[in-house]
Amino acid sequence: MLSSKLSANRIALAITFILLLVIPHIASSYIVYVVILAILFSMLSASYDLLTGYAGPLSFCHAAFYGLGAYTSALLTLKTGMSFWLALPISGMSVFLFGAVIGYPALKLRGHYFAVTTFFFGHFMYLVFLNTRELTGGPLGLGGIQPPESIFGIDFSGMTANYYLILIFGILMVGFLYALVNSGFGRLIVSIRENEDLAEAVGVNTAFFKVLAFSISAGLAGITGSLFAHFFRLLHPSTFSWMTSEMIVVMVLVGGAGTLVGPIIGAGVVTFILEMMRFAPELRFVIWAILLIAILVIEPRGLAGIYARIRGGK
Repeated sequence: MLSSKLSANRIALAITFILLLVIPHIASSYIVYVVILAILFSMLSASYDLLTGYAGPLSFCHAAFYGLGAYTSALLTLKTGMSFWLALPISGMSVFLFGAVIGYPALKLRGHYFAVTTFFFGHFMYLVFLNTRELTGGPLGLGGIQPPESIFGIDFSGMTANYYLILIFGILMVGFLYALVNSGFGRLIVSIRENEDLAEAVGVNTAFFKVLAFSISAGLAGITGSLFAHFFRLLHPSTFSWMTSEMIVVMVLVGGAGTLVGPIIGAGVVTFILEMMRFAPELRFVIWAILLIAILVIEPRGLAGIYARIRGGK
């Protein structure tokens, strides 16, 4: 029974991978654009799941780290002439360090106190993006961002090359997170999520591991932001508002927190629903609410939990 489940999962994974590879060659430019959005949100959701799904703290500032990575990468290339290939890792590392600085005092709080703190921090960063006109362009946005420089003869000015670039980074990020959550580090942060006081009692440095999980999650969001900036080539503060953070939370809950694969599926489902609702943007919030409530009423573990039920799991 277990081997048949594994085989089915591998077949589904292989079909998904093949589909992702051929989409630019069989679908319209609009569909490719939507899939790129879904991949970017999948990367954000998977990185967010490391913190909330595995370590436990509920955060509402992931869009702030996403924006920091985007603006850092864009400004490094625009103001200093730095190559994208150097700006991307620098942006990720900078946001990682920034996350550690923010996370150390914030994670001393627990439960809704931490959640509220991150919400206000996220809104504060949105106001920074909106009002530092000399750097970010403020409400007019930051334009003139260049695509990644050609490498190995590949020109990234077109959508197809960018699609494969973002897809490769998405696969690498998910692979990294999969290895991380199945390592000793992953087991430690899950123990903190389940019972932080007990974990402390047996000698786990809970403060260190929570801050580390927070920082890694932030750094990966920063890398995603860098990819976003150089694909869209125009940044606006509204992209990184608290609403984006809320959307990421919804994607993770819809997919199933603490499963890694669930948030990726949730990101894809929510992204495509939002695109289908472009004709009635005022109904988007209603659709989010109905979708989230319906899925969580049926199965609190989200789509991943529903799939486990169908497969005969617990």
